[in-house]
Amino acid sequence: MAYGNDLDRGPFLNIIHWAFCSISLVVVALRLVSRRLLEKKHWEIDDGYIVLAVTVVFARTIYISICVNLGFGRPFDILMAEDPENTIRLTELLTILEALSLWTWSLPKLPVATLLVRLFGGTYKKRLALILYLLVAFLLISVTALTVVTFTQCTPIAKNWDRNTGGTCWDRRVYLTISYFTISYSAALDFTFAVYAICRVSSLQIERSRKILIALSLSLGIPAGGITLYKLSTISSAFNEHGPTWALVPLEVWNSVESCALIIAATIPMMRPAMALIGNRAKDFAIRIIRRSHSGGQGDTNYNTALVTSGKDKMKQFQLHTSSRTHKSSEEILLEQSSHTAKASNTNTV
Repeated sequence: MAYGNDLDRGPFLNIIHWAFCSISLVVVALRLVSRRLLEKKHWEIDDGYIVLAVTVVFARTIYISICVNLGFGRPFDILMAEDPENTIRLTELLTILEALSLWTWSLPKLPVATLLVRLFGGTYKKRLALILYLLVAFLLISVTALTVVTFTQCTPIAKNWDRNTGGTCWDRRVYLTISYFTISYSAALDFTFAVYAICRVSSLQIERSRKILIALSLSLGIPAGGITLYKLSTISSAFNEHGPTWALVPLEVWNSVESCALIIAATIPMMRPAMALIGNRAKDFAIRIIRRSHSGGQGDTNYNTALVTSGKDKMKQFQLHTSSRTHKSSEEILLEQSSHTAKASNTNTV
C-alpha cells in the first residue's frame, strides 16, 4: 500500500483520519439518539465509555492535522534540510502522538466489556464482570506501561526525538517486544469478546433470522481483531531509514482504521431504532420522488399531504411503531432474553 505519493503522505493521512473519525462520530451519535430519544432510556456507563473513546479519537485526529501541517508525511531528511528546528519540534509531537494513539484502540474495549456484562450477565453477572474487567484491566495496564516506555526509553527524554542530544537509549527491541505483546493481546480480546457473544446468542430461544442478525452485529470485533493483527506488520517499518515523519504514516493509518472498527463494533447493536427511523424517512422520500416523476412534477396531492407532518408527529409515530418487537435494539432483545432465562433459572431452583 502506497499511503500517498512518493514525496508527501500527509494529505492521504489527513483524509483517512478525518473520514474514519467522522464515521465514528456519526455511529456514536446514532447510538446515543437511539437510546435517549427513541427508546426513552437513560444512558448507561458503557455509553460514557464510548463517548470517552470517540473523544480521544477526535482529539487525536485534530492533533494529526496539526502534525501534517508541520510536515508529518514527508521524508525526514528533506524536512531537516529545509528547517531543522521545526523538524525537531515535529518529531517531539510525533513521540506524543505514538503514546496518544495507544489509547484510541484500547479504550473502546471498555464499552464492549460493559455491554457484554449487561447483556449476558444474568445470574452470573458479578462473575462475568470480574473476568471481563480483569481482561480489559490487564490490557490497560500494558498500554500504560507502553506509554511510559515511549518517553522513558531514552535519557534524557529529549533524546527520544532529537538523536543529536547526548545521552543513552534502551535497545529498540525492548519497545518492539512490549508493542508486539500488547497489540497481540488486544487482538486476542477482540476475538474472545466476539466469539463469546456469538456463542451466547446462538443459545437463545429467539427467531433464527433475528439470532443471525444479532450475532453478526456482535461479531464485528472479529474484523477489528484482523485489522489489529495486520497492524503488527507495520510496527517495525516505523523505524526505517526515512525517519519517523515518513515511516510512522502506515502505523497511524491502521490505528485510525482499528479504532473506528472497534467503536462501530461497540455501537452497532444499539443502533437499530435509529437506523429504522432513517430507513423509513428514506423510503418516504424515495416514494415521493417516484410519484412526482410519474405525475409530471405535479405530485400526488393526497400522498404529499399525508407525508407533510410535523417532525414531532413523525417521531411519535415512530416511537409507537418501535414499541413492537420488530424494531427493538439488539440490546433490548438480549436483555429480555437474559431476564427470562434468569427467571426460569430461579424457578427451577425453587
